[in-house]
Amino acid sequence: MFKNYWNLCLCFSLACLSNVYSDGGPAATRPEMKQRIEALKQRTSRLPLPAPTEQEIASGRSLVNNGRLRSIYLPSSWQSFVISGWGGGSSRRPAGGTAATLKTLEADPSYGFKTRLFWIVSRANDCQYCLGHQELKLKRVGMAEDQIASLDCRWDSFPSNEQAAMKATRKLTLTPQQFSEQDIADLKQYYSDAEIIDIIYTVSRYNAVNRWTSSTGIPQDQSFGGTEHSELNTPTSAEFASVPSKVIPIDSKPRPEWEKREQFEAALQTARMRTPVVAIPSVDVATSILAKDCPGVTPPVWFQAMSNLSVALDAWGQRQALAREGKTPPDLRILIAWVSARENRAWYAAGHARARYRASGGDETVLYSFADLEHAATTPRHAEALRFARKLTSAPQTIVDEDVARLKQHFTDFEVAEIIQLTCDANAFDRFTEALRLPLEF
Repeated sequence: MFKNYWNLCLCFSLACLSNVYSDGGPAATRPEMKQRIEALKQRTSRLPLPAPTEQEIASGRSLVNNGRLRSIYLPSSWQSFVISGWGGGSSRRPAGGTAATLKTLEADPSYGFKTRLFWIVSRANDCQYCLGHQELKLKRVGMAEDQIASLDCRWDSFPSNEQAAMKATRKLTLTPQQFSEQDIADLKQYYSDAEIIDIIYTVSRYNAVNRWTSSTGIPQDQSFGGTEHSELNTPTSAEFASVPSKVIPIDSKPRPEWEKREQFEAALQTARMRTPVVAIPSVDVATSILAKDCPGVTPPVWFQAMSNLSVALDAWGQRQALAREGKTPPDLRILIAWVSARENRAWYAAGHARARYRASGGDETVLYSFADLEHAATTPRHAEALRFARKLTSAPQTIVDEDVARLKQHFTDFEVAEIIQLTCDANAFDRFTEALRLPLEF
């Protein structure tokens, strides 16, 4: 009886979602999901992706479509994945391309665990490109087909500590505005504070990767990491063939309208007074690490929180580059961060975005309603970019060809790529800083 009730709820929810998905909603079952991620090999990228040149092939560099698209359209200082366990900046990755990098990463004891979390983030966001890659990675670390299938519907087959991380991962992905101190408390039953920081940071960055690969419309790779015949539409056992997913966003609701200014100010004041929900590294530790790049600079709390992660300096450098380099107007970059923070109810991030906006001389009175912000946009193209950033933040799974096509009417392909990446990074920053309840410095 319960199974029939679940199936009925699933059908109703997917019927509601069909109004915003070009293909009727996320794949409800594993066979359908596999068909889609295999079919993605035939997709045309929303940003032109030329075939590899002879020079690229001869160089031995990675020919994975995601990395190639980033290298074509983004400044080099923006391109690092800066995900803990992925080798940080490109200078830390082993020579030999993707296959060599994967071999090194697979030796890390946490690699399989983090890849399972990446699979859940990608399934929740309906990022079919990333799902295809995680399917192959999980097979490479020894997971059987039915074990991978269990990620979609039977978390009780995994250890209790992983179940807690999976639950937190899905919630932080789909409803970051509802992620609470209780969710952190649930993780503390199984993980140290340092491990929780790593998990929250990693899941936050996975959300950024999904938004990039999905919204740019990257076609699935024909092969990946030395797997010459990466067939993704493989057989599914009868046990899982018709079981509906419990990870896809069938229970998602539209984000509420932004809080009025007085409510926003109250939330910001609370953020100033709060204490992180985990013990973060001391400011002395963070200062000594940051001194390798910026001697004499007092680190902000967000850097302090992640300063013990191997990618801390890479993340610092990338955030500075996102603010200072690139082809997009500086005021638009600030407003993209603002829109993302408001949609995600990320008060620490919103406080930083507003401070940057004030410093730029912007009219603060338009910030507290999206309609006002949209109306007051300096140009029609800025308004289009902010609408896109809002949608990519709140419902990345609903981005369709037309959304990117509208951006391309106003911006070059390079600028479109930057708008997407700025939104991706903002979503990661929002999740990391707010899930940990980092206190606003000013």
